[in-house]
Amino acid sequence: MKKKDGKKIRGPKTVFGYHTVLDCYGCDHKAVDSMEICYKYLDDMTALLKMHKQTQPFVVYTDPVKYPDKAGISGWVPVVESGISIHTLTPTDFVSIDVYSCKKYRVEDVKEFTRKVFRPKEIEEKFFLRGEKYVHMSKDEAKKVMARKNRARSRG
Repeated sequence: MKKKDGKKIRGPKTVFGYHTVLDCYGCDHKAVDSMEICYKYLDDMTALLKMHKQTQPFVVYTDPVKYPDKAGISGWVPVVESGISIHTLTPTDFVSIDVYSCKKYRVEDVKEFTRKVFRPKEIEEKFFLRGEKYVHMSKDEAKKVMARKNRARSRG
């Protein structure tokens, strides 16, 4: 469950992750069509949410000649906690964002930062709990399981 007052997301201890989806309409045209801004958005979002990047953001531009209705930018940054992705559509100044994390975060921080960067006229927001039947393992338990699996893998 998320709190409307901007506090951290609260959920059952067995949940695996938290997934926020933002669909942003009427965004700033220059931001929607900027590889640099989209890259920086992904990079800065990981810092804002105190997540740990596994590598730098990966951002690509869709060929506007081949795919004029899909022209825009797609990007993703893998984080230890899961991932953050962005898709923009230049013709309609639309931005779609997914923030998925096994670490709790403030949804309001995601929305505020998105508003600051893309200046949408309207945002649709969806929030999901992921892996509601997931049973968490302690780090010690996980180390034992991984050691056992690595031994089995090396035996071949």
